[in-house]
Amino acid sequence: MKAAWVGFIAIGLVSSSAAGAQFEPGARRPPGGGPPPEAFEACEQKQQESACSFRAPHGTVEGSCRNLREGMVCVPKDFRRGPAPGGPPAEGRYGPRESDFRRPVEPAVIQVRPPETSVDPVARGTAAVQNKVPDSGQIDCFNNRERMACGDLQQRFTGQDGHYSARQGYRDNGDGTVTDNVTGLRWQQAHNAQRLTYRDAAEACGRLGLAGNRTWRLPTITELFSISHWRNQGGRQFYIDRRFFDLEEPGPEVLADDPFRSTHNTSMMGQTWSSTEYSGEILLGSAVPHVFFFNFLDGRIKAAPKRGRSRLFYRCVSGESWGDNLFQDNRNGTVTDAAMELMWQQADDGQPRDWSQALGYCDGLNLAGYSDWRLPNIKELQTLVDYRYNDPAIDPNFFKQKDSAGWFWSSTTHGENPAMASYICFGPCTSVDGVDVHGAGAQRSDPKTGNPSRWRARGGQRDETRIFNYARCVRDAKE
Repeated sequence: MKAAWVGFIAIGLVSSSAAGAQFEPGARRPPGGGPPPEAFEACEQKQQESACSFRAPHGTVEGSCRNLREGMVCVPKDFRRGPAPGGPPAEGRYGPRESDFRRPVEPAVIQVRPPETSVDPVARGTAAVQNKVPDSGQIDCFNNRERMACGDLQQRFTGQDGHYSARQGYRDNGDGTVTDNVTGLRWQQAHNAQRLTYRDAAEACGRLGLAGNRTWRLPTITELFSISHWRNQGGRQFYIDRRFFDLEEPGPEVLADDPFRSTHNTSMMGQTWSSTEYSGEILLGSAVPHVFFFNFLDGRIKAAPKRGRSRLFYRCVSGESWGDNLFQDNRNGTVTDAAMELMWQQADDGQPRDWSQALGYCDGLNLAGYSDWRLPNIKELQTLVDYRYNDPAIDPNFFKQKDSAGWFWSSTTHGENPAMASYICFGPCTSVDGVDVHGAGAQRSDPKTGNPSRWRARGGQRDETRIFNYARCVRDAKE
């Protein structure tokens, strides 16, 4: 590993504080003379092969984001890394290259396909769970830095998303629609390439007569998130199952009116409207209501102004509303959601943890006579969000949250960077300045481990990094 980063050392990229510095346990540091923290930060929220730059002692370093053993790193233009001894080439290490799956951008049309159904394969060593939340699609397991065989992980990484398989499966109806076999919802298959304001998107769904159906509408954020797909480790794959749904990355023109274009690129512009309005106030002092969206290109729930010039993608849905909870207080420290067939820990323990610690806490929990608790995957955790509330965004009639500003880990590794995992802001989703920039109920990602002080403001809205988040454990309600 030391030899792999000799090029970094030779040109002085290791941060000046690295020499002789005392690192806190778990802090991100150059391993054996490896990439400095700035190289990781430069590729946060970016896709592989995206342009990047960062400051080093000798000046500004320019390069491209590469998915190496250490994680997603900004690699200088003249840097070359050979294959690991006895291993595959570094290129495409975590999956197909961009050229393997990118399709040319075409106008959105309804492509009638023969009916088909499909489910994702199940990894060896996984356990089946029986609830009514669609599976996340993540079948691989990870440590803090790279993909690992689920059976080879150390004990502290057990209980993660890839260890469990849940109900899943779509049916291509052959008429431009897709049915989710778990939720029963019927989805528009085509990608609507024209981005619209919230009002225009809602009206477009209301006018849609696809497949002879006149009941199309914008989905709630929980419905929209239910078709998110997290089997996307390696390469620029989208957070949707493209075997069934059409989606294309927009062209550079999408950035023309983007207020955050200095930190955005087209691979981050997959924002898709939901119908769920934030009950709180984003950007203190702003009277503009915001609506949640899910980004199918970078895998995050955030919010955009309901009025004004904000234009996002949209995908229409039809069917009975899905995602409402049916809670029952079991009066033993647990709450059962009969709608999702999940049993939840009623009160968190108020102890912040990094990702592997959160996994271990739930894996070892004994509560109400049950010992099969786990850290919820990102889809399970999102069903617990109650968007009627924002301080925190959870039903106070059934649950207790010791820190109302808390964020909660999921067991799902985020995106193409194995060093990141997804969480949900049950409290305000804040910037480093303490401003709620995305809304309670938003979903982002944090490094799995490290020292938060080594991470500066992330993205155009200066997202805060905490790393030490909370855990609320879950199990199947069916015994």
